[in-house]
Amino acid sequence: MATKMLPAKLTDRHAEALTEFADESEPLSKVQGLYADRVVAGLFLYVGPRKTVWRFRQRRTTRDKSGRRPTTAQTLGTFPETATADARRRALALASGVANDKAPPPKRTAATFETAWTGYLAYLFRKANERGKPPRHHDNAVNLGDNLILPTWGKWSLIDMSADPGAVADWHAKMTRVHGPVSANRAAALIRAAYKRWGKRDTSLPERLPTKAVDWNVEKPSQHALAPKDFKKWRTAWNELGDIHRGYFLFCLLAGPRPGEAARIRKQNIDRRARTFTIPNAKAGKDIVLPMTREIEYAIDLALNAPPTSQTITMKGLRGMKRGEVRVVARKRLHHEIVDPDVIFSGCRRMPSRTGLPVAGQALRHTVRTIHAEIGISDMLSSFLLGHSLEGVNQKYTAELIIIQGRALREAQEKVSRHVFKLLGLKL
Repeated sequence: MATKMLPAKLTDRHAEALTEFADESEPLSKVQGLYADRVVAGLFLYVGPRKTVWRFRQRRTTRDKSGRRPTTAQTLGTFPETATADARRRALALASGVANDKAPPPKRTAATFETAWTGYLAYLFRKANERGKPPRHHDNAVNLGDNLILPTWGKWSLIDMSADPGAVADWHAKMTRVHGPVSANRAAALIRAAYKRWGKRDTSLPERLPTKAVDWNVEKPSQHALAPKDFKKWRTAWNELGDIHRGYFLFCLLAGPRPGEAARIRKQNIDRRARTFTIPNAKAGKDIVLPMTREIEYAIDLALNAPPTSQTITMKGLRGMKRGEVRVVARKRLHHEIVDPDVIFSGCRRMPSRTGLPVAGQALRHTVRTIHAEIGISDMLSSFLLGHSLEGVNQKYTAELIIIQGRALREAQEKVSRHVFKLLGLKL
């Protein structure tokens, strides 16, 4: 649409008069159109049949890959909600971006959130592999993306999401009502992370985050743990498990490691001579060496000495076997999630919600921390036993402290193990 007249110094009174003329005296065909501003090149006032809108339109100086000079076009706001001075400030910011080749790309070529999301998922998977850990954060992100994020934001451009933080805030409030406060927070945090990750390669993205207007839900850490009166009930359900799972959950209840860290322990991480076990590549990115009591060794041996299962395989017509012959093959029980034969607790990497135990997973770690407090283990020794790094203490100094406190640490571990066995009614 062509401009109605030569560029003029637009004012609020000018815009208000054009709007009134369009509504009352003048025929719409004579008033409707674009009015260029003389102060800021590229700023226009569009008078339409229903509303008056500020627009910016300017062609870039550099050419794209196809040899064309793309045009930056953006709506700056509606008059009178957006005054002339505000429209000029926004237009100047866009004009500066065009001059420095940092203006937002046209909507036809602007990256969508789905594009940024795919790149962010690849980054999470690569990061987990580099650390030698299972890609759990990646898997959780895929689940939240498929169910909460992509159905709404997949086709939105990142620029539009940044320009409309209110829409993201409204979506977060809806997800809170439908899926709960924690899932809503996690999904919004993933949107923010994917946007910031893509912004490292696309400098034209606005610095304003799409989640700027989100009112984050208050989260309280779960305090779910096994009460002393429930240990017998837990023992009854524990008796029904296979030897590998019995060893795994007893190990978690005795030593209090994170569930994933316990599932990654291998045979070479057990030192029977030194009476220690090592949690490899823990959350802090280091190996943690802890004392091994007789009770903890019993839990480890439950898994290591699990009887092999017999699998009957009927093989017909194969070389060296008669037709219809049945061969019985004995093998160690390996779960499909873990094929490494050196892993002690095979098949225990996933969240153990299907085991039937009244308390499992991270709640066992909370239980151990509660036991430490009940039987008088100091906070420092408790932090060491649970694999925490002391706040403000570097890794080297922490290692020296563990060596210095080695005797006290072992005595504390033995005290915990005896207490747990007593509550469960177990004897070596």
